[in-house]
Amino acid sequence: MKPLFHSLIIGFLSATMAFPPSALLAQEPAAPAAQETLVGLKYIPENAVGVAQLQAGRFLEDKFIQAYPVEVAEAVGDLYLGFNPMKITAFTVALTAPSPRMPQPGIFAVVKTSETLNEETFFAGIGEVVDEVMSPEDIATRFPQLKGKAFYTEAFPMDYCCAHMLDEHTFIIGTLGLVSKVISTGPNAELTAPAKMLAEGNQGSDIMAIFNVGAVRDIANQALNQQPLPPPFGMFKQIPNYTESVTVQLSSSDRFSATLKINGVDEPSAKRLEVMIQSAMELGKQVVIMQANQMLQSDDEIEVAMGKYQQRVTAKMFEALTPVREGKSLVLKVEQDKDSIAGANVAVVGILVALLLPAVQQARSAARRMQSSNNMKQIALAMHNYHDTFGALPAQASTDKDGKKLLSWRVHILPYIEQNALYEQFHFDEPWDSEHNKKLIEKMPEIYRDPKSNAPKYHTTYLVPLGKNMAFEQPTKDTREKFPTGTSFGDFLDGISNTAMVVNVADDSAVIWTKPDDLEVDLNNPWNHLDDTNPEGIQVSFADGSVLMLPATTTAKFLQRLFQRNDGQRLPR
Repeated sequence: MKPLFHSLIIGFLSATMAFPPSALLAQEPAAPAAQETLVGLKYIPENAVGVAQLQAGRFLEDKFIQAYPVEVAEAVGDLYLGFNPMKITAFTVALTAPSPRMPQPGIFAVVKTSETLNEETFFAGIGEVVDEVMSPEDIATRFPQLKGKAFYTEAFPMDYCCAHMLDEHTFIIGTLGLVSKVISTGPNAELTAPAKMLAEGNQGSDIMAIFNVGAVRDIANQALNQQPLPPPFGMFKQIPNYTESVTVQLSSSDRFSATLKINGVDEPSAKRLEVMIQSAMELGKQVVIMQANQMLQSDDEIEVAMGKYQQRVTAKMFEALTPVREGKSLVLKVEQDKDSIAGANVAVVGILVALLLPAVQQARSAARRMQSSNNMKQIALAMHNYHDTFGALPAQASTDKDGKKLLSWRVHILPYIEQNALYEQFHFDEPWDSEHNKKLIEKMPEIYRDPKSNAPKYHTTYLVPLGKNMAFEQPTKDTREKFPTGTSFGDFLDGISNTAMVVNVADDSAVIWTKPDDLEVDLNNPWNHLDDTNPEGIQVSFADGSVLMLPATTTAKFLQRLFQRNDGQRLPR
């Protein structure tokens, strides 16, 4: 559910930026809509935890909506529902929380249409698009007053749904259990508390939604009391006790406006909520600034730029998102004027960046990890081609007549990674740091650089495991040829698919790429020089050319067997 919720939020914010309220400034303002009567208020139960209303006619008659294929919607409605959905003028929604008598949450909407409904055709074709239509016998048992259809769809698995005609222009649709109860009880003689909130709070808005905290206060308190919170956050457990309701209103008929209200139980409660929100905003600001400062330390130019942007807009963003106390309510309002729209856009962009940045960073990290894996595969392929040519892997290093190491294996496989021109520039009878050879250090091939490494320039983290009975052993004075050779695959008695050939080590163990230094494995501490703090794990190229990511939880025993080519022990898979 979290990925879906995350996607919906990103989609909403993206749409806000694509069609921002400021765009309405360039349009002719719509004529003020007449005040429609809210429908279905007398059907809203006392235990409704959420109520909402939409003046649908204002939207469906808009020129923007008319640009869409409304003819298709009309045809679908006539065929399956028995009425034209484009004729809906308004509807009111109510949501109830689970209770001992009704363990599933219930929901219904009272819908008003300008079209005259016909009981014979009302929802007559619904069976074509749902999984099951309830039989007349079952309807007689569960909802004998039903004027319409009851049906089941896997898209809404909580309960059967039903559509019931109230009069020739109004119907109610929702979960069967709740709708049957509401209709059996009949309209309330007086408006319930949630219905009054909707009626009294509405100021002619196109959309209004209310979360009735009182209906779930006991449940919320019970859940919060079971959660241990550290001292800075302990005060937030009192939010349900101080809050009566939360309302959201949106209007665009005259000019765009959006209002969020957090209504306290009384004025002292609103003051306490104000303190909590200010504390939360300050904590949030500190987190954002800390995140921005971390981005500024990155070697990635795009991430640094994001950090600078985040630093620049943080104050404006949190200012735009801070509500103002009015009596017993905390109000956050955005209206169609230059300053407030700019502030709202900054807030939207800030939230959008905060939501998208982790996904962008994950995508970039995955791309870098894939590039590093490709680098290691190319190195492994070069090793195999070297072995095919000389009958053995390259020695860990070439040596002089006294056995002193001169140049790394990374130099000797250059012809096999399409770097023959660079290879020919080396003096093979000189060490890596000779006056001539050290000038070639700056020509390090990209294949030797892990794209996510923060090691110094011309340093590589791709090292071979070095030690007795490993893929590479210490060279001797006999490896002084231009094409020095070491072990052969015939020496890998455990099998080349069970032995490490190249390892991507931690940045602090990186070496200059021409220098004949590698991972001298300590079998008593095989994690030494490997990055066990990286949650992604470590990359290892096996002698068969495959590259795997070993998790940071890999045991020392596994690494001991992985590094040895002929210990006769199977890898504990």
